[in-house]
Amino acid sequence: DRFKAVNDTAGHAAGDALLRELASLMLGMLRTTDILARLGGDEFGLLLPDCSVENARTISERLIAAVNDYHFIWEGRLHRIGASAGITMIDASNNQASEVMSQADIACYASKNSGRGVVTLYEPQQQRLQHSRDALPLDEQWRMIKENPMALVARPVVSPRVPESTSFLLLSVRLWTSEGTVMEEQAFRATINEAELLHALDRRVVHDFFRDHAADVARKGFGVALPLSAGITGPRLVDELLDFLDAGPFPPRLLHLVINSDAFEKDARMTSRQLDRLRQAGCHIILSHVGRDLEIFNHISRAVADYVMLDPEVVTNIHTNLMDEMLATIVLGHTRRLKLICIAGPVNQPMMTETLAGIGVDMIYGDALAPGQPLGLLLNSSYFAIN
Repeated sequence: DRFKAVNDTAGHAAGDALLRELASLMLGMLRTTDILARLGGDEFGLLLPDCSVENARTISERLIAAVNDYHFIWEGRLHRIGASAGITMIDASNNQASEVMSQADIACYASKNSGRGVVTLYEPQQQRLQHSRDALPLDEQWRMIKENPMALVARPVVSPRVPESTSFLLLSVRLWTSEGTVMEEQAFRATINEAELLHALDRRVVHDFFRDHAADVARKGFGVALPLSAGITGPRLVDELLDFLDAGPFPPRLLHLVINSDAFEKDARMTSRQLDRLRQAGCHIILSHVGRDLEIFNHISRAVADYVMLDPEVVTNIHTNLMDEMLATIVLGHTRRLKLICIAGPVNQPMMTETLAGIGVDMIYGDALAPGQPLGLLLNSSYFAIN
């Protein structure tokens, strides 16, 4: 808590030094079996193996007290910060990485909403407060989209049978609140209720990519997939995309656009028309969140899409849930009939890769294959693509 004030008043070098000192402080208070990691920004994650909820609360309260009492001196000036914590129990019935992280995150926000400096244990009813994550104030949502830092994070999309070979990079968005807290794309989108905000977020993603990364991506030869949250029926977005492609060095064949399949429910005719314009220009279309509503296949054809991406809810437990495996097989059958390519993820453990490969899914992505990396960092490496 209050970490942003250190960055703003003393600079990023001071903030980096403070994070290193706090990491050392916390490590010195933990058991040798505990695992501490920086998640991003000023957020840390802590795994406490073989630890009861009561002991986890005690450990967390000790850490918070130590951070609250810590005196950080930079260039002769004293800075005071604090901490808040959220806890969730990992057990046989609650062991999916994405779910566990989400639960701990929700509990952390509950702590901040309770006045900071406290520990909150995740309870299912807190899920209803996620939109209160709160409802980030409307002006803060606009600031995050229009003014605050934003990063594109890349994950390779690969064949489950040849995971060393990347087909293209799937991009996601990482945003910063005005307090300096990092929010992942899915969590931020969940707080937005206004279509205008979603359209603005899409335009920011497109503008940032073409301004900061398109030329380097073109030189490397990577294919990339940009996520668009509001579909492609918003004002000016497709026109701007086509203008960027006409004006710059980025070949349309490298550009994949991820469109939520519910765009067809909102306006099937306009969605089909816009997708056709993009495909005529040479872009590739990925329809995401295809799963339990099989009616979507009444709208999908080779004329509007190249890929179908399974809904993450279908994939999360696919290695342990026969019904999800059967549903994925049905979706794959429709995809094959239409001669489209099927993508699944996020894959968070090797057993999921084996199950998806056995079903016959064409491509997968997820942290079990390769963790997400900032696109700028990836482009500064020596890697290049052949296509």
